[in-house]
Amino acid sequence: MKNFSFSVRKRKVDILEDSHYLQNKSPIIKKLLFFVISKKAFFSVASASCYDGNNGGCSHHCKASACSCPPCWTLGDDGKTCQFEAGKVLVKCSTTGVEVIIDKCAVPGVDPATIHLKDSTCSAVEYTKDQGYSWMVVAGFSDCGMELGFSDEKVTLENTLMLGKAIIDGRVVSRKYEIDFSCNYANVAKASSAVKASKYVYSCITFDVNDSQPFEMSFIFGLDFYKSVKFTDPINSADDFELGSSLFGQVASTTALPDSLKFSVSKCTVQDKNIDQSVDVLDTCPVEGINFEFMESQSVDRTAVKFSFDSFAFPTSAADTVIDVSCEVNICERVQNQLINFVKTK
Repeated sequence: MKNFSFSVRKRKVDILEDSHYLQNKSPIIKKLLFFVISKKAFFSVASASCYDGNNGGCSHHCKASACSCPPCWTLGDDGKTCQFEAGKVLVKCSTTGVEVIIDKCAVPGVDPATIHLKDSTCSAVEYTKDQGYSWMVVAGFSDCGMELGFSDEKVTLENTLMLGKAIIDGRVVSRKYEIDFSCNYANVAKASSAVKASKYVYSCITFDVNDSQPFEMSFIFGLDFYKSVKFTDPINSADDFELGSSLFGQVASTTALPDSLKFSVSKCTVQDKNIDQSVDVLDTCPVEGINFEFMESQSVDRTAVKFSFDSFAFPTSAADTVIDVSCEVNICERVQNQLINFVKTK
């Protein structure tokens, strides 16, 4: 068998266009040329995307021109960006602040000190409720670089989850990440002496960090009545009151509002649901004839609004009727005194 050797000096396109170059080559050499050149071209294309200086556009791993993700992550719709698997990183919004819970499988090799919010002092600690399988970062409304905003008649609490580099066996295996998240609060403020909180209060909302919050949280307000101006002896639902006697009401948030918010009462309504009859005792200004008055300026006590009015019933009310009272609460930004909205509660 005759031995021969050759070197590839032209690009595939050049050879295809150069018929003279191939004219005098034997069929065997022609086949070998095309095989070698074709394989070389194939491997160049396959490796170019992963070795383009940008990791092929992949957020994590790039191999054989394809992006892939580490455990507990999944590839997004763009085929390049990895995101946490469902349930691996959760945001828990409440009326007291926010918790971010991160499954440890999603951040192997990441120092918990580098898992934090905008304020790096708010770093991750072990989440004890799942036997230490997760990290948790906790923040209140005014902590950890939280930003409180007002838009579209909503209150929004925003921050960013920072994830440091993953280092395994002395090798850096992932880059740093920043993931924005927010908690949204509707401008609905409930204050009623008749509605049980368990019927409408959500103590918290939990959702994946990659998803939008499924529904808005509400700041919840309670309305309680007392027997005297001291506001120490509450009136229970089973207690009777004498018509014409003074009732002393107090509206207060069920949880402490952040320092940047304040509230006031603009309207209160008395209703007998059995006969479907109601009357406003306060509508921006007190209604005449029932001696409605605020016990002190609403700007003085920032934790509660206290008022009183003379009790009454409707002409067709039953002798043992139950009177329901509800009030509208206005939530405003304390600094700019910006009105968010009025919300009627029943």
